[in-house]
Amino acid sequence: MQPTEIIITNCLPTGTTFAVLASDMTQNVFIPSKLALDASLRPGMKAMASVVPNTQQPDKTPWLAIALHDSLPTPHQPTLADRIREELANGPATSYELAKFIDADVNDVEAELRRMKLPHTDLYALEMFDLLQVAS
Repeated sequence: MQPTEIIITNCLPTGTTFAVLASDMTQNVFIPSKLALDASLRPGMKAMASVVPNTQQPDKTPWLAIALHDSLPTPHQPTLADRIREELANGPATSYELAKFIDADVNDVEAELRRMKLPHTDLYALEMFDLLQVAS
């Protein structure tokens, strides 16, 4: 059985997950919770799966994943540093403002800012020039 590329579309709180075939996005795939939870699937991810016809509910989900294989690379998930840089591109901000803007814990933001070694006073910025503009 040749693995088929699938795209995860929905994950229920129970772990039960649904996908579509990448080759035909009108074809739904049911992924049992055990498989989905073991693979930490999330909506938007692509994966390779062994699929067979679904005999339980073929009218809703014609395919059933019976095995998941090495996942394909997923889209880049921005790190905390990426999110901070993106927000600072809008201008200088305090660590508290950054935490609020990017919906992160202020202690995590402050620790990441220290690691990033960005120019700062009470404000953080991507470039020293940005801080000098605030002072003017």
